[in-house]
Amino acid sequence: MRVEKIELPEAGYGTKAATLTAYVQDNIEDQAARRRPAALVCPGGGYAFCSDREGEPIALALLAREYQAFVLDYTVIDATEAAPLLPAPQIDLARALALVRSCAGDWHVDEARIGLIGCSAGAHLCATYTALARDDAFLAHAGVSAAEARVAWQILCYPVVDLEVGWPPDPAYAARICEEGSPLRHAQDLVSDATPPTFLWHTVVDETVPVRNAYLYAQALAEAGVDHELHVFHEGRHGLSLATEQTSHYAGDALPHLARWLDLALEWVDELTDEK
Repeated sequence: MRVEKIELPEAGYGTKAATLTAYVQDNIEDQAARRRPAALVCPGGGYAFCSDREGEPIALALLAREYQAFVLDYTVIDATEAAPLLPAPQIDLARALALVRSCAGDWHVDEARIGLIGCSAGAHLCATYTALARDDAFLAHAGVSAAEARVAWQILCYPVVDLEVGWPPDPAYAARICEEGSPLRHAQDLVSDATPPTFLWHTVVDETVPVRNAYLYAQALAEAGVDHELHVFHEGRHGLSLATEQTSHYAGDALPHLARWLDLALEWVDELTDEK
């Protein structure tokens, strides 16, 4: 296995250098031509940082399930910037996907089976990105082609969907993320029949990002006729990551029933592949 950390070009906001960390399994000699599915993970962190608990642990769990895994440490809010953050993280994501595709041969990646996994604000990043990836002006700004930007599916974990539905509680902070009136504030309104198949999960008792966010996005997917699956668990706080001891932040974060979400999601991805 190889672990490579690669700095991405500047997105034009702040001083932080975005990076992509690749977790790549090498093929055994008998399977030298094998190409694996891949997932690019966008951790949460409220657009203020990228959570370690939602990065490498998920990547390692993906490796155990025969995926190549990539973690994006994307651009976040910079106190020195007067302009809103978005769409700098989306630009990072477009360029990260282009990088994965450019290295697909060396990294043994099946380019037709690259998807996204986003947690919390990272899920908002994914949900808005999949709409921007169809916008010619955005692609030109990012310097990425539509083919390089494409994803086959997305998995959204306790997602922030609408910046005016419970998170962030401070309107001034929302303005730091995205200017008032921007369509990026309401990811559910960006859904169309071109949105990739989507798996969502949330918890009923999430007090940080209300479960209504997931319902809004799922309803939009249904109305657009997009293949999707929604799981709402009856317990669990916000930010559980894998919901295992490895990713626990507080006592009680390890929830075996909820921890099945990754297996459920990847089973769903396998079914999408089987249908094609």
